[in-house]
Amino acid sequence: MRLLKRSPGGGFELITLNDAHPPPYAILSHTWTEGQEVTYNELVTGAGKDKAGYAKICFCGEQAAADGLEYFWVDTCCIDKSSSAELSESVNSMYQWYMNAAVCYVFLADLPSQSLIESGFQYCRWFTRGWTLQELLAPTVVKLYDMEWNFIGTKVDFAKTICNATGIPVQLLLGHTALSDTSIAMRMSWAAHRQTTRIEDIAYCLLGIFEVNMPLIYGEGMRAFRRLQEEIIKRNNDLTIFAWDILPGFKQQFVGLFAPSPIAFSGSSGIVPFSDDFANFSVTNRGLFLTGDIPLRVAEAATEGGRNENLYLIFLGTTLDASVPDEDTSRIDGGIYLRKIGPRLFCREGLLRLAGFRARVEQVGIYEVTESYILLDPTTDTINASWSFRNLAIHIPVHEKIRLEEAIPETLWDHTDRMFVRPKRYYWATYPTVLAMRFNVTVSDTIISLVVLCDYRKQVPILKMFTPIEYIQESTIIFQRRYREETISWEELEIQAPGIHALNESAIVKVGNSLHHISVYLEKGIVEHISGEVEVLSLSFAFGRNRSFPLE
Repeated sequence: MRLLKRSPGGGFELITLNDAHPPPYAILSHTWTEGQEVTYNELVTGAGKDKAGYAKICFCGEQAAADGLEYFWVDTCCIDKSSSAELSESVNSMYQWYMNAAVCYVFLADLPSQSLIESGFQYCRWFTRGWTLQELLAPTVVKLYDMEWNFIGTKVDFAKTICNATGIPVQLLLGHTALSDTSIAMRMSWAAHRQTTRIEDIAYCLLGIFEVNMPLIYGEGMRAFRRLQEEIIKRNNDLTIFAWDILPGFKQQFVGLFAPSPIAFSGSSGIVPFSDDFANFSVTNRGLFLTGDIPLRVAEAATEGGRNENLYLIFLGTTLDASVPDEDTSRIDGGIYLRKIGPRLFCREGLLRLAGFRARVEQVGIYEVTESYILLDPTTDTINASWSFRNLAIHIPVHEKIRLEEAIPETLWDHTDRMFVRPKRYYWATYPTVLAMRFNVTVSDTIISLVVLCDYRKQVPILKMFTPIEYIQESTIIFQRRYREETISWEELEIQAPGIHALNESAIVKVGNSLHHISVYLEKGIVEHISGEVEVLSLSFAFGRNRSFPLE
């Protein structure tokens, strides 16, 4: 670390010191004027004194001396930016340099003298730049000066005004709350409307705020912001990093998990993690890996065209419901909608905004699977993959008299499309486990329970049906909780419940004083899918009354 020191001749000299134990020093925060800042080489050679930036150096040195400080630091000339290695090291260390400073002087070059601070702050360029965010947050003592170098107060004095201008909570500005206690989504929201000269710097200026380090690669564009998010995930289990909103005008069915820029977090300032959240998730080559610690939900959502669909949902955090005074019930959980691509594989829905947070979501159920993945970067192949897992899948149509109550295994069942997706792309070949469906069926105004099993051990599926009240053992075995994820294998079921051999695709049920014959079959049909039309095997029922008999 290099610090400036005033020399006896009235100039300045650079002193190289150990970062670990620097002497007390002041530090300057300001906005640059193109071509008017004094560089490292100019300071070393004694040039640049005619530049406007030289006055800033003089001011910082004089003010530091007045505050009893021998050393001070100015970013324009204390870093040799011609060295890429030094620049990278400095950017990764800069938050610490500001945090360790005895005092930070903020020069508001466009704040007129004697102006109304409350109204003038919002127009200051300093509050719109990316790099100045960390320069506001890191130092404990921040002194603000107007365009004529007049001291106007500290960040503590103007905490409420600064909060209104930046969205940063007052308690954080006052030092009553630690930066690490704020959610990732909230910290990202502070940078949503800030700008940097170079596009990569919108990520690099946030390194210290998220306590991460990474190399600088100018020329990579917004890839830098993607790398920043990847580094944040490695150090945090805060799911609010995914709590960003779809930008207006976005028209793609699928969207990735990482935000395209900080502006996507502009509405996420009130989102906080769950207080007891120690969820296990990580980035893999298949996608974001989630364990059962993070259950997926099923919720009804209004999609394009005004249709209501059951979509998957992952809760990422919570917000405060200001309309509810009771703290125990004043939180609204929220997250993002997902669509199922294939077994254990999901993708974020790109045509829907954040779920919940502003209004409570009505849940339909919970997806009870121990491991699942969410695609990080969907491509055009994503839709093709979704189609291939559904071609000739087992589909359960909606019927006013037939209500599906349960379908297992959860790994294959898709609540949105109401079908069992294929375990492998394009084929079911010799699938060894049971596909099980439990229905409530209305027969002559009476609701009866029916179970339908699908055997796919051969190329042509075989259906079996029974009433749970007659086949209690079979029903109990199949719908055990431990079988919800993968279900029981046909071989094991036939051993534990040999009565399964006698079942076929029909059953006779007693309703009132009548016997009703019900059969089930599969027929090919076409259903609409997000990728267009897909051919499926739809499950259909046939009803017939056998005969009436006298009541006993």
